[in-house]
Amino acid sequence: MKHTALSWEKVFNDSAIHTITGDVRVIEAFPIPQLQTERRVWIYLPRSYKEGTRRYRVLYMHDGQNVFDQATSWGTEWGVDETLEQMAIDEPALETIVVAIDNGGDQRNNEYNFTINEEYGFGGKGAAYAEFLAETLKPYIDSHYRTLPEPEHTMISGSSFGAYISLYTAIRYPDQFDRVGGISFVMWQDNGAIIQLIEQSVISPTLRIFLSIGGEETDNPEFNRVAYEHVAQVKETLITAGLAESRIRFDFIQGGTHHESTWAPLFHDAHRWLIQS
Repeated sequence: MKHTALSWEKVFNDSAIHTITGDVRVIEAFPIPQLQTERRVWIYLPRSYKEGTRRYRVLYMHDGQNVFDQATSWGTEWGVDETLEQMAIDEPALETIVVAIDNGGDQRNNEYNFTINEEYGFGGKGAAYAEFLAETLKPYIDSHYRTLPEPEHTMISGSSFGAYISLYTAIRYPDQFDRVGGISFVMWQDNGAIIQLIEQSVISPTLRIFLSIGGEETDNPEFNRVAYEHVAQVKETLITAGLAESRIRFDFIQGGTHHESTWAPLFHDAHRWLIQS
């Protein structure tokens, strides 16, 4: 049963106050052979999913604990379910399947970085995690749900290291992921590895990317300045690699912090922008 998608009510039969809206299903222990582990996976199905045979675009998100439910979040949830439910009332064309993968707790920094940061001693499992997304999870979702499987209908998004691994995955697997949401994108940890990867890769001309950084990501003004410059550098490197500037949106959030209270309100605009052709 742990490998079966069940309605969230059947999985969370505890006394906690859950804040899940709509048709959200949960696989308690989805196998990740690339990392020799398993992880909870959440699947949000659009309002109209049960009504016909329509196929839907798919958004893959990291840090699944924080995407739908206050009870499982590390602090504050994104409210992606509520946002999409509301958006769909007026614009059914925006409906999207969302697949959110829980992070690995103390393995999060390892799995969301493809290089090892020797100073802080984390990273190195990002390539395996990206392979899981592209070669195990996405084929499963496409075979079990009515998806639009083409890359132009497949988004991958996250915040912080989740933003970082989203861009990495799309660069590594352009035939699977063609839309990237990188909120509070950071690369302080990689000694320029993502820049080198972009420079050495063939960047799909149809790639579409939303990037953001807040003005108050930390309490350190110098770190915040460098964080902004890093995102600007990613944008310029992508353009130099051949991606049209019109395919990249870079939002600077004045006063924005490194927290869901900044990230959650951005989801609406980021989602609407990414699904454009």
